Amino acid sequence: MIKRAAILITLIASVCVLVPIAGEGSGSGNSMAAAPITGGRVHADHQPKDGKIFVLILGSDARSGNPTHSRADGVHLAGINTKTMKGGILNFPRDSWVNIPGSGSARINESLYRGGPELAVRTVESITGIQIDYWLLTAFEGFRFAIRDLGNVPIHVKHGMSDPGSGANIKPNTKRLGGVNSLAFVRSRKSLPGGDIDRTTNHGKFLIALLRKLRTDIAAHPGSMFDWMAATRKWTRLDIPPHELFQLGVLTSQVKTQDVGNVTVPVSIGSAGAASVVFIQPGAQAIYDRFKKNASL
Repeated sequence: MIKRAAILITLIASVCVLVPIAGEGSGSGNSMAAAPITGGRVHADHQPKDGKIFVLILGSDARSGNPTHSRADGVHLAGINTKTMKGGILNFPRDSWVNIPGSGSARINESLYRGGPELAVRTVESITGIQIDYWLLTAFEGFRFAIRDLGNVPIHVKHGMSDPGSGANIKPNTKRLGGVNSLAFVRSRKSLPGGDIDRTTNHGKFLIALLRKLRTDIAAHPGSMFDWMAATRKWTRLDIPPHELFQLGVLTSQVKTQDVGNVTVPVSIGSAGAASVVFIQPGAQAIYDRFKKNASL
C-alpha cells in the first residue's frame, strides 16, 4: 500500500499532469483502447519503493481515437518523491535513436507503434535503468476534450507561434490557452528555433502549467476539485485499483510547481541511414542516475 503518493501524470495528447482522483478503472480490451485517455500499472506485483513513483506519459500522433499502437509524439518520464514532495519531468525527443527491446534500433516513437505502451515502457526502462510504475496514453482528442472541460490553462507564451502544420496561431505574450490552442502549442515545432527539441521541452512546460492551474483552482475555490474529478471521470479509463487512484491523486495538489524540474535529455542531430534522427548524448546518464536516486530533477 502506498502510504504517501502523488504523481505528475497528464491529461493531454503529448502529456498529462495527474492521475484522476475519481477516474474509473475499466479493465483492458476494447473499452480501454477506445477511451480518449487510458493508463494502468506496469508491474502487477510491484510497489513503488522509498516513496519514489515514476510514470511514463505517452502522447500519440493519432488524430482520431486513442489506438494503443500508433507513433508517439510525446515521450515523458514523470517522477515524484513523496517524502520530499519534489519531482521532475524527463523529456525524450520523439526522433531519439534508441534500442527497442526485441525490435532493434529505431526512433523512440516507434516503440509505441510496435508494441503498445508495454513496449514503450520497456524501452524507457532499458534506457534509463528506472523501474516505471504506471503508464498513461492519450492522443489528440483526449487532450483537446479534457483541456476544454477543465478550462483555459495559464501559461506565458512569450514568443508568438504561426505554424499551419500544427494549427498554431498564437499571439506574442499570450497568457492563457484553451483546448484548441493548447493542442496547437504542444504540437508546434516549426515556430521554434530548436524545432522538435524545443517542442519536447514545451510539453514539460505545459505539464507544469496544468499542475499550477490545479493548485490555483483549488486554492481559490476548493469546490473546483469536483470539476477536475468530473472531467477526468468523463475522459479516462484507467486499469488501476480505485483506492490506489485516490491515494495517488489526493496529494497531487500539494506538489509545488517550483519543485518540479523540466529537463529534456541532451541530444545531437544526426542520421541513421536515410532517416534524420537525434542521438542521446553520454551526459544523459548522469541525469538518469540522479532521477533514479531522487525521483526529482
